Amino acid sequence: MKIIYTLIFCSLIILLHTTASAQNDTTHVPADSASAKEQLDSIQHNKPLTEEDTAISYRINGVYLKSIWTDLKYTVSRPAHWEKRDFIRLGIVVGGAGILMTAADYEVKQFLLRNHTSGWNAITGQIEPFGNAYSPYLIGGMYLAGVIAKDRKLENAGLMSAKSLLISTLLYTTAKSVIRRGRPTYFDSPFDYNRPFTMNKEHTSFPSGHMNTVTTVATALAEIYGEKHPWVPWVTYSIAIATGATRMYQIRHWSSDVWVGASLGYFVTKSIFRHQREMERKKALAARAAAM
Repeated sequence: MKIIYTLIFCSLIILLHTTASAQNDTTHVPADSASAKEQLDSIQHNKPLTEEDTAISYRINGVYLKSIWTDLKYTVSRPAHWEKRDFIRLGIVVGGAGILMTAADYEVKQFLLRNHTSGWNAITGQIEPFGNAYSPYLIGGMYLAGVIAKDRKLENAGLMSAKSLLISTLLYTTAKSVIRRGRPTYFDSPFDYNRPFTMNKEHTSFPSGHMNTVTTVATALAEIYGEKHPWVPWVTYSIAIATGATRMYQIRHWSSDVWVGASLGYFVTKSIFRHQREMERKKALAARAAAM
C-alpha cells in the first residue's frame, strides 16, 4: 500500500511539474549566444530579470551541503531579527498551545477514547503513514524523477523539500529530547513530564514528529507549486490536518503536541524558502551590478 501511494504522489508531482514547464515553454529562450546577449541587454537597460536569471538550483554536492548549514543558522537566528508581526505569530502559537494544554488536551483524549470504531481505526491506519513513511518517499521520488528526467527544477524541488525536512526534524527532535512530556498512551494527565534528555519512550510526546514532518512537506510543496496551482495548498494542508487528527485519535499525541508540531514545520519551512528568495534577490542584484 505504501508503494502504491508513493507512486501516485510521484506521478502527481511529475504531472504538476510537466504542466508548469509547458506553461513556461512559451517564454523560455534557449541559452545560446544570442539569448545571452539579450539577457545582458535586459540587465543593462534595467529590465526585470527573469526566473532563469535569478534562480538558485541545487545538486547534491558541497554547495548543497553547505546550504543546509547556512539555512539552519538563518532559521535559528531569525528571532533576533523579528518584527512586531513575528512576535504576534509567536504569541498565537504559544498562547494556542497553553489553551490546548489547560483546557482541551485531557477532554480531547477522553472524547476520542469514547468514540473509537473499527471504521475509523481502518481509516486512520491509512492516514498515519503520511507523517512518517509517505512524506520522505515523496521527496525522494521527486528528486529521483528530476534526475532521471534531467529536469533541474524538479530535482531542485526535491532537494529544497529534503533540506526543509532535515532542518525541521533536527529542531523538533532537539525540543523532544529537552521537553520530556508523557504520551497520552501511557499517562492520563497532560502535565506529566520527565527530566531533560532521559531516554524512555513514554516521555516523547512534545512536539508531534508526525505533524512536523507532514506539515513541512505540505508547506514545501505549497511554496513550490502553490502559485501556479492554487489547489495544491488546499490538498497538502488538508492531508496534514487529517494526519494530526489521526495522531490524536490513536492516542499517540495530545492536541497541543499536534499544534506545536504543525507550527514548527510550517514556520521553519517558510523561513528556509524566505532565505532562498533573499539569496536569489542578491544574485539578481549582483548580476545587475556586474553588467553596469
